[in-house]
Formats: sequence, C-alpha cells, structure tokens
Amino acid sequence: MIIAGVIGSAVTLLLTALLDYLKERHHSKIEIRKLVFQRKVDAAENAVSWLQEGIDCLRMMQSACDDIEEDYNPVVCERLFKSATQANILFENAGNSLNRIYLYYNFADIENKYNTLQSWEYINFALTEIGKLDQQALALRNSGLSDDSEEIKSLQAKAIKFFRNLSKSLNANIATMVEILNKLRLEFDKYSK
Repeated sequence: MIIAGVIGSAVTLLLTALLDYLKERHHSKIEIRKLVFQRKVDAAENAVSWLQEGIDCLRMMQSACDDIEEDYNPVVCERLFKSATQANILFENAGNSLNRIYLYYNFADIENKYNTLQSWEYINFALTEIGKLDQQALALRNSGLSDDSEEIKSLQAKAIKFFRNLSKSLNANIATMVEILNKLRLEFDKYSK
C-alpha cells in the first residue's frame, strides 16, 4: 500500500512537472510569436512610410519628365534635378527604413515583374547623361552660342529622349513600390478585422 502511494505520488509529480513543462513551452512559443509580430509591425510601419514618400518623390520626377514636350524646358529640367536631389536624400536613408522589412517579406516576385533593378540602373544612367548634356549646353552658352543654335538644339533633343525613357523607368519603380505597399497592407488588414 505504501509502495502504491509512493508510486502514485511520483506519477502525480511527474505528470504535474510534464504539464508545467508543456505549459511553459507553449507560453514561450506565444511570447516569441508576439515579439516577432511586433517587430514585423514596426518594420512594416517604417517601410510603408518610406515607400509612400518614395512614391511621391518619383511621381514628382515623372511629372517633370512628362512635362517636357518637343521643346527643352530648363524650368522643368531644374524641377527634375530638385526632385532627384530629394530622391537621393530619401534613398540614402532607405537602409534604416527598408532593410528590416526584407527580413520578414520577400518582394523578389514584384521586383522581377517590373524589372526594378534594370529600371534603377537606367534612371541613374539617364540622370547622369541629362546632367552631362546640360553641362555641355551651359558650356556652349558660355562660349557665346544661343539656345537657337544647332549644337544646343541637338543636345536638347538628346535630353528629351532621355526624359521620355526616364518617365517609363520611373513608372516601373512607382508600380513596384505601390504593389509592395499593397502587399504589406493586405498582410495587416486581416489583423484589423
């Protein structure tokens, strides 16, 4: 009888310890999920804020590109360069706002869909070339040529071609950013219902 009582007590203690272990393990998993979710929310908030600013900035650049018609417009060109400067500042801070989101999400399908990498490469190339053309036109003006000269008109025509293609590349990047924003919003919409 004593042995049965000892065995019964030992089994009870063993079962109690096992249940406590399982409860602690379950509680631990819940805490980890809660922590990961909170970090995911923080990363998504930063990314959404940055992406919205990026979209606005790129739309301003695109608007400047679209405003250039057949004639080269130095005012529109200046607006483009101002928005490009703003974009540079924004993109210098991109790491702080975007790097963590890539820990939790994979946007490769969206980036591949819009050829984002090639688009960014063309944007950088086009802005550099437009800047070079603008400097060449300035040098020609400083040497005494007017904006009506064939040399300056030729440079302006080349710049206009870059502006048109730049607008298309900007559109691809805007579409990428909008789709990423939508993906993030859809992810968090299920928690707000």
